[in-house]
Amino acid sequence: MHRFLDLITRVPIWIGGALMIGVILITVADVFARKFFSTGYFGLVDVTQFAVISFAYLAMPRAFLTGAHVAVELYDHRLSPGADLALRCFALILSIGVLSLLLWYGWTQASRVLRYGDVSQNVEIPMIWYWGMLMCGAALSWLVCAAQLCLNLFARPVRV
Repeated sequence: MHRFLDLITRVPIWIGGALMIGVILITVADVFARKFFSTGYFGLVDVTQFAVISFAYLAMPRAFLTGAHVAVELYDHRLSPGADLALRCFALILSIGVLSLLLWYGWTQASRVLRYGDVSQNVEIPMIWYWGMLMCGAALSWLVCAAQLCLNLFARPVRV
């Protein structure tokens, strides 16, 4: 199970990373074009927004798997193993609830965007792509949290 979770959280990061590297290269080219040719690339803002949103949401499942989120550790080092497990399970249940709300809202908005055919302002990137990345990241994060909850309750915890 751990290898499967590791794989399905690494692949989206590579996809999001490739998008970010592409946008970085285009931005550098835009700076040079503005400096030396007095012209820039039209729509760079739309493409940059898409890449940043994609990377953020595609990286989210890996952050849930590795525990890379910001955490406040005041008393957890003093807790017994049972209390620590209960606290981790509570955090995962809370995460699953928040992700469920995000998925429900995202589905509602994505349906609306798809129905109306919304596009980005400058280069007309279909807005459903933005919502698709959000939905993929949130759904995969939900799956990772549910798997970790099951593993915490019924087996050894997953730590990367």
